[in-house]
Amino acid sequence: MFNAVMFILSPLIYLINKIVPLSKGKVLFYSKGGLFHGDPKYFYDYLIKKKWGHPLWITNSKDVYNYLCKEYSKKNVVLRKGIIGNIKYIYHYLTSSAVIIRGRNDFWDILKFTKAKRRKVINLGHGILVPGTKKTGIEIRSSKKAIKREIKRRRAVTYYTMCSDIEKYIRSAAYHVNINNFIVTGLPRSDILINCRDKKQATVKFLIGLIEPKVNFKKVILYAPTHRDSGRWKDSVHPSAFFPFTDFEIRRLQVFLEKNNAIVLLRTHDYENKFAIKDQSQTGSIINNNRIFYFSHSVLLDVNEILPAVDLLITDYSSIAIDFLLCNKPIIYVPYDLENYHRGIILDYNRWTPGNKVLGFIDFIKAAQEYLDNPEKDSEERERLTEIFHQFRDGKSCKRIFKLIKN
Repeated sequence: MFNAVMFILSPLIYLINKIVPLSKGKVLFYSKGGLFHGDPKYFYDYLIKKKWGHPLWITNSKDVYNYLCKEYSKKNVVLRKGIIGNIKYIYHYLTSSAVIIRGRNDFWDILKFTKAKRRKVINLGHGILVPGTKKTGIEIRSSKKAIKREIKRRRAVTYYTMCSDIEKYIRSAAYHVNINNFIVTGLPRSDILINCRDKKQATVKFLIGLIEPKVNFKKVILYAPTHRDSGRWKDSVHPSAFFPFTDFEIRRLQVFLEKNNAIVLLRTHDYENKFAIKDQSQTGSIINNNRIFYFSHSVLLDVNEILPAVDLLITDYSSIAIDFLLCNKPIIYVPYDLENYHRGIILDYNRWTPGNKVLGFIDFIKAAQEYLDNPEKDSEERERLTEIFHQFRDGKSCKRIFKLIKN
């Protein structure tokens, strides 16, 4: 309904956008579904604490609205619900000097009618370009029309924030966007991780408060695969598999965890669980004891907040591996569908993934034991890749992004 109204009013919206004065310092924020998470969340918090300008979080969730009113101030959040809420949304957008987005669809319902370069549109992104990286989406769309539409959306962005020059050049070529639109700043979520790296005890305490039932543990293993697209972009995704080994034995995994006084946190991708509270269809058969926990977005939206407590990461092609490099702790890769992975691979997978690749359960247990016993294993390779993929490691990414807005 809103999109239809916007289409009808688009000539008027376009004209108003040309002449209405912009409010200097008004910065609008949006993240997936209006939820308060991701890089926009941390940059929003940075501006609030800095007491600069007028940051505004746009949400269509009453729960998020109430939370932000309580944690910050009612003047810093807009509930986009009903006719009045949508009028407020349009007004604040048209008078904003900058908007902060995370995905290609954020603000697009109004941005597509107001692409004049009056305000800065800054895309903080969802994930860092990973070693053995996934394609960006343009190359695998099913029609020329879809590709053209995607390029149009991406060229509407003023700046994309990057973590490194290698990411900058690859993204520019893949997005069909001028390289000057890509700025190496680092990401706000990296600041959180860097500044909390040496606070493992506090992070573990925070983690203990999130898991049920309570259990004593000394080691934390996080299993976080990415999602799989189906044959066509618009179709639903294929669920990612946990422990996709033909020789998998739950009892042997339990023995391993008890022996090492360890727990495993199973984290599905948000594309797959859609932030569902009890969507454990992918993990239900594994979660049958007190050392294997469901730990997706309904438990904690931003996993970076507990990464300092993680001793071993298990993943495949997820960008979480690049975030975790900042901790310089072991990573096990499970590329069980590497040859058929639909999103494609740009960089050579084996050369850009600093950890054991396992395709069998016995090899997995062996690699996990080696890393828990000797976390320094592969440390030099992880550090080498950290220097390549994280140009800044000073915890000041928000400060650099702020300069993009202020200038």
